[in-house]
Amino acid sequence: MKRGVLPATAVIFCGGRSARMGTDKAFLDWGGRPLALHVASRLQPHFAEIVISGDPARYAALGLPCIPDLGGAGPLAGLYASLFASRTAAIFAVACDMPLVEPRSARALWEHLRGYDAAVPVSGDSREPLHAFYLKRLLPVIGRALEGKARMAGWWGEAAVKRVRAASLPGGADAMTDCDTLEDYRRIKAGAAVRRPPGE
Repeated sequence: MKRGVLPATAVIFCGGRSARMGTDKAFLDWGGRPLALHVASRLQPHFAEIVISGDPARYAALGLPCIPDLGGAGPLAGLYASLFASRTAAIFAVACDMPLVEPRSARALWEHLRGYDAAVPVSGDSREPLHAFYLKRLLPVIGRALEGKARMAGWWGEAAVKRVRAASLPGGADAMTDCDTLEDYRRIKAGAAVRRPPGE
């Protein structure tokens, strides 16, 4: 493993219904490539492995290993499948529609994982379960939650989950901004273009 690389797998979560967007977010254009690949490229130098959580029949075209999410049963199923398939003891789960994802934020969050089963940013009453670290040892807990059709945070009471203030991480909550609608996507893309240093 390269020096400075986190011993974890970054999992780019694709395959949501994208109902409000009206099109698959993973394939939205960002700088001439699919948004999911933009997110992957931001994280790739910092992680032991990068994979996609989603249907291989749909996402194999992205050129990254794909982990099926157990029949499209939602992000919790994707989390379980990703942990099961991971070759590392921890994964960093991140949504494919977070173009401003900040590697420094992921690294800071990694430090909070020590002594816990998961490290998840929170902002007020909001949680960011798809910008979070999870350990493989959570498989039994998440498996039980799946059987009970729980939501992404429905199992937190059975595990040691470190809640980290999003504002305390590099980039703050802005690094976790997601594109829920076409208007969000256009606004975030325009803002990123304004902030981008020359030549980047």
